[in-house]
Formats: sequence, C-alpha cells, structure tokens
Amino acid sequence: MDMSPLGETLQRARLSRGVTFEEAERVTRISRKYLEALELENFSILPAPVFARGFLRSYADYLGLDPAELLPFFPVGHVEEPKLEPLPEVSDPRTWNMSSLLAVGVMGFLILLVVLLYSVGREDSNPTFAGRDVAGENRAPAVITNPEPEAVPAGPASALPDLVGQSEADAIAIIEATGAAYVIVRVQEGDDPIGQVIEQQPAPDALVGAGDTVTLKISR
Repeated sequence: MDMSPLGETLQRARLSRGVTFEEAERVTRISRKYLEALELENFSILPAPVFARGFLRSYADYLGLDPAELLPFFPVGHVEEPKLEPLPEVSDPRTWNMSSLLAVGVMGFLILLVVLLYSVGREDSNPTFAGRDVAGENRAPAVITNPEPEAVPAGPASALPDLVGQSEADAIAIIEATGAAYVIVRVQEGDDPIGQVIEQQPAPDALVGAGDTVTLKISR
C-alpha cells in the first residue's frame, strides 16, 4: 500500500538532508521507533493522539517542513487549538490569606531542600547527590530538572498516560509534548532495569500542561 503524503513527505525530507534516524532521535529527543512509525504511517504504536501530534510537529520542524501542511493527513484529524480571549487585568490589591501563606511556605521549603541536596552532592566526588543508606554506602537520589522545557504550542491540558515501565527517553518525550516541565529522580531500588520509569507524580490520567511539573523516579 502506497504511503500518503504524510509519510512520503517526512521520508523524502529526511533522505534529502542525509539525516539518519539516530541523528534525528538525538536532536528531537523523540524515540526512533516513533520517528519510524511516523514515516511508515504505523500509527498503531504511537501514543495518544495529542502526544503523537506533538511528535509530528517537532519532527517536521526539525526537517524544515511546515507542520500545518502535514497535520491534515494525520488519521486522528487536524484539530485546531481553541483561541481564548485574554482575561481583563484586575487592579484590586492582592490579599493573602492563611492558605496562601502556607502554600508559599511549603514551596520555599521544597526549594530550600533541592538547593541543600545540590550543595551536598557538590561536596561528594560522586557526580550524583550523596546520602547514607543502611549499608553505610553513599547512595541517594540524583535529581535532574528541566526548568525551561522546549516551547510547545499553547493548548488545553492533556491527560498524562501511565509512564511506569517506559524508558527515560520515551517518558521525557511524552511529557515535553504536553508542554509540562519534568524532574528526574534517579534511585537504585531492587532489580529494575536501568533507565526505566518506576514511579511517576502526578498519577496517570492527571491533566498536565504548560506550567505543570511531572516528577519521574528512574532506576539506576
């Protein structure tokens, strides 16, 4: 069966640039299996439509193509993002209640905790953050964040899928497609394969988008 203009255009653009799937995966941070699925139009292995469209936008931009010309050929349909009118500015003075003050205090404590963990890790010769476990060895989580995720077109929040069992690269690509930031916590627990998601926060089906943060616990 012949490919539609979607897969054929992506493949022709990649070959004309002399780009391999490995190079495209390294730059776009999209798993090679998803890039191949887009070119071969094997849509059954792609994640939820909202994430798949995000992969298509990123891949098309990387190949110098206009995503708007390719989205109509996507089998889930081209959905225009709703345009919302800006809310009027409110000039009333800000008031702080007890709940707001408590939330600010908790946020400040979390920031202080992250800074403290980073400072302790800098003092240890191990490149990860150090702590003391029951066996007396320095083993503690290494924390990695992306405070400035790649720009994603603004849109409604998306339901976060179940990322447990996914590879680190695939999980990050799915999170970035929503526009959310992420925090990686590397831990050594049990016999889980290295580089696999073993826990996520928020839980699956939670709505996330720009301004939200997803925390992943990755085995090491």
